[in-house]
Order: sequence, then C-alpha cells, then structure tokens
Amino acid sequence: KEAEFNSEYVTVRHRMVALLNVWRRNLSPQASQYVHFGATTVDIYDTATIIQIDNSITRIDACLAKAIEEMSELAQTHKSTVMIGRTLGQHAQPITFGKKVSVWIGEFSRHRERLRDLKARIRRSAILKGAVGNYSGLGPQAIAIERSFARELAFDQPYASDWHGTRDVIAEYGMVLGLIAKSHARIGQEIFLMQSTDLGEVRERLPDGVVGSSSMPHKRNPIVPERLIHAGRTIPRLAEVLADDVVNFYERDNTSRLSPIVRDISVQSASAARSLVRLIRSLEVDAAIMRRNIDRTSGYAMSQRVAFALAEHMPRTDAEALVKQIISTSAANGLDFETALNLSSDVTMHLTPDEITALLDPTQLDPQVAEQVEATIREAQ
Repeated sequence: KEAEFNSEYVTVRHRMVALLNVWRRNLSPQASQYVHFGATTVDIYDTATIIQIDNSITRIDACLAKAIEEMSELAQTHKSTVMIGRTLGQHAQPITFGKKVSVWIGEFSRHRERLRDLKARIRRSAILKGAVGNYSGLGPQAIAIERSFARELAFDQPYASDWHGTRDVIAEYGMVLGLIAKSHARIGQEIFLMQSTDLGEVRERLPDGVVGSSSMPHKRNPIVPERLIHAGRTIPRLAEVLADDVVNFYERDNTSRLSPIVRDISVQSASAARSLVRLIRSLEVDAAIMRRNIDRTSGYAMSQRVAFALAEHMPRTDAEALVKQIISTSAANGLDFETALNLSSDVTMHLTPDEITALLDPTQLDPQVAEQVEATIREAQ
C-alpha cells in the first residue's frame, strides 16, 4: 500500500488525508464512513506525540536513576577525600570530592522529580476533541468516547480543556530536557576542567586504542565531557522551538511540523544521559593530587577556620582582620601560613602550635561533612 499512499499524497499534499483516503478505499462502505469520524488531524498527531513523549520520559528517567546510582557509589567512596573548593575560579575552602558529587546527586534527583511531575500531565494529555477542540462531530457521548480512547491507550483521564492551540505540556517537556542538558553540561565542564593538565584531580578512563590527539602522542583529551558540554548548547535550543510553539493562532496552528524537533530533543537527551552514566562509571580520582592542590596556597585555604578559633577570644571582626593581616605579611615575606601564625604573638597568646597545626589540617573533617553526603544519598534512594 505504500505506493498507493505515495500516489495519493502527490495529489492531496496532506499526509493524514492521503492515509485516510487509502484506508477508506480498502474498507467496506459501511466501515469507511466511520474512519476519522469527528476527529481531526491534530487529535492523531498530538496524541501520537504524547505517547512518544511518555515513552521517552520513562527511558530518560531510567538513565537518570542509573546516573544517580553511579554517583552515589562514587560519593560514598570519596566522602572523606579532601580537595579544594573553588569559588569564582579561586581557592576557597577545602571540601571533599564526595560532597562535590553529592551536589550532582541532588541536582539529578530534582530532575527526576520534575520528570515525574511532567509525566503526570503527559498522562492526561491524550486528546480527541475534534477540529476546534469542542467535540463537534463526535456525537452526544463525545466526552465519554475521549475518556474511553485514553483508557485504551493506557493513559489517565484526559484534561477537559482543549490544548491543541497551546501545546504547553509539550513545551514543558522541552524545557525540562533543556534544564537537564544544562546540568549535563555543567558536570561535563567541571570534569573537563578537573582533568586538565594543570589540575589533574580526576581522569576519564578511556578504552584501549582510543586516540587522545591526532598529532600529539602525549595528550589525553576529554571525550565524554566535551559531548555533554555540546548537549548543553544544542538541546536547550531545540527546547526554545517547542516553547515558541505555545504562541499559536486562535484554536490551533500547524500540526506535525514539530515532530522532528520532539524526536531530536528526545534522542539527544537520552544519548546525553547515557553518556553521563558512562563518564561517572569511568572516572578515576587522584586523591594525592587533590591534596597537593590544597597546599598550593600554603595553608591559606584554612584561614576561616583559624579566624573562627580566634573569634572565641576576641571580636570576630578583629579576628578576621588579624588573620587577613598575617596572610598579607606572610605572602610578602615568603612565609607559609603556619609559620606566620606561630610568629604572631596575637595568635600564640590564644592558640598553641599544636592547635594551629590541627586547624590547618584539611583532613580534620567535621563529622557533618560525611553526614551531608550520606543524607543526600539516602534522599536520592
């Protein structure tokens, strides 16, 4: 029948009408009059799109669940692995790598919540309301017919309102995928930077035979992080197209022209989610380099801890000013922070050398550091 359909399409230039005409010619007169009875093309296209989106959400959510599972294992392993925390590109205070990963876990747990909320609206979006969405032509039992139609598709009771001209739920699907893509890009970029030669804190384990560079044998270029960064640029652009479709003319605008956009954003989103799982699973953490990077600022990263300890003996603003002055002087004289603190009588009158050493040790962690990671993992589960 494909040839018959193609021939009909050349004449009518409408894919749905061409399909219906072919069907009708191959049915009895009694049956043919009930094909597409009271329905409109967008009833078919929109419902088909909703079915595809529902399936897509299920698959993408499964990928996010797997990513969280891999992240949770990584965070648990490294809940006490100290590294430098960075703000505005500068050394701030030590954190743990497990804490960093726990941020990713929380982020993707919220994405799963968004997908669940969205899926509930998708499940109510099967639609059979006719040409202008008021059930015209579907008879006195039109509402019951639509509900039966949804049940046969294993969907929930449809919205009473017509959404042919708004397609806001489809736009929301795009927006959620766009936000997830931004998270993919953020994690990809962070790992991209952390495995740079100058930091070297993590490595993406590459399969045997993978070439890092076409011309420089020593290079080990990032692969999956770059892919995730790219997804964070392209997927939100597709989401913008779906969002633009909310602004339609009157009761509805075009019908199937957005189908390729829905397809592309779904396929790219699932691909990015699977890539993230592979990246997290392959990540190698270099705890020794993380520790060395903390020491690059000669202990200054522990300045807040020292200031808080001194604030038990003087006003906090005075303690912070004292620590800031010691840092400035030690940097100018080429002294490490611990030596400079021990040379300050304003400090040693309150803190012993052993106390100063303990305050400057980034591995002396508050128990709540690990508790935060473990609580995040539990919440995700």
